[in-house]
Amino acid sequence: MRTNPFLVTLFISLVLLSGCVTETTGVKKKEVNREDVLEKLINLGVGYLRQRDYSRAKENLRKALEIDPKSSFAHTTFGVLFQLEGEHRLAEEHFKNAIKYDSDFTQARNNYGAFLFSRGRFAEAVTQLEAASNDRFYPKRPQVFENLGVSYLRLGDETLAENAFIRAVELNFSQARALLELADIRFGQQNFTESRRLYLRHEALSQQSARSVWLCVRLARIFDNQDQEASCSLVLKNIFPASEEYKQYQNSR
Repeated sequence: MRTNPFLVTLFISLVLLSGCVTETTGVKKKEVNREDVLEKLINLGVGYLRQRDYSRAKENLRKALEIDPKSSFAHTTFGVLFQLEGEHRLAEEHFKNAIKYDSDFTQARNNYGAFLFSRGRFAEAVTQLEAASNDRFYPKRPQVFENLGVSYLRLGDETLAENAFIRAVELNFSQARALLELADIRFGQQNFTESRRLYLRHEALSQQSARSVWLCVRLARIFDNQDQEASCSLVLKNIFPASEEYKQYQNSR
């Protein structure tokens, strides 16, 4: 089963860090809230990163690391930045530092897992994503299970992939990719009624893809829905003529 690489999440969670630093100006001492300065710098770095202004993002993240060289937040943001720039060695170095300085930082493990997946290192990606999936308070936990399922598929383990997709959908029934993957798995298991139910849910949530339209064609054939088969076949032909799914459709006629 072919799967598309999943995207790295650019959102970086921010929390307050403890401590303060003291500056001296003449005879007057000024307390500077260290956590506020650090948070502002990381916020600026994330903002510039989202705008693809990598130079300014680096400047603010570098200043953040000058304040706290062990800031997992700054390191994981640097990891995402360098990954986007194609600097894979530096990206991995920062992801590893983020986890080294805070092994419970779930966002870092999720981002590192996505990075490893993009490099074709699926078994290593699974290790990071499994750790991230154990955080029951992580707001992106459904996405972690979805990514985990895709990684298991790349390793050829459909059973573990199925379990991961089920967890993703249990946590968020609007997890579109997991719904499509489960629909495809159920079709392969000849559980066509459940496959159709999952497919229809996916269709209501997500734009069409060659995979989803090809599944539509196959389900229409199973349920002898000639109008739907004709409609989905036309979409496959007109919108996805160069896809592997269209080749499969042509060979199945």
